[in-house]
Amino acid sequence: MDSSPATSQGAAASSLTGLTALLDRIARGICVALFVAILLVMVLQVTFRYALNAPLTWTEELARYLYIWACWLGAPVALRRGNHIAIAFVSDRVPRRVARIMALVTQCAALVFLMQLTVQGGILTVKSHSVEAITLPIPWSAIYVAAPISAVLMILETVRVMWLGPTQPGEEVVA
Repeated sequence: MDSSPATSQGAAASSLTGLTALLDRIARGICVALFVAILLVMVLQVTFRYALNAPLTWTEELARYLYIWACWLGAPVALRRGNHIAIAFVSDRVPRRVARIMALVTQCAALVFLMQLTVQGGILTVKSHSVEAITLPIPWSAIYVAAPISAVLMILETVRVMWLGPTQPGEEVVA
């Protein structure tokens, strides 16, 4: 059995790619379910408000919280596909080597930001656990925890990109 560093790195890279691909599929599935739930909640809200003349107080708040979760889980999905907004004015006009260094510096800065988001999001989640939402019997921590979860998913994807290189916009990355 070959246990050379290159083989170990290849196995680790393959494992990281497989993990991020699995987490991406899960996040996409949850996002689809969240948007379907938002649609159903909005239909329920309109039906009760206009057809039955008995508006529900909690539908708007639930739809907002579902949307927050969909946005936070959609961010790592977009990151994986290279679909976040990027200003390439400078990087397109410098030599390839300089552009790679700029990309690495940007990814390192993103990692620092995402780690801070994970830590601060976790702190806010814990601190807000005793505070309940206005019309729903759920703690605010159930909403705030979306930020650190999203940050961890984006950290994994950023590490994968730093290690293995970026994918092209729209390219599907599977294990």
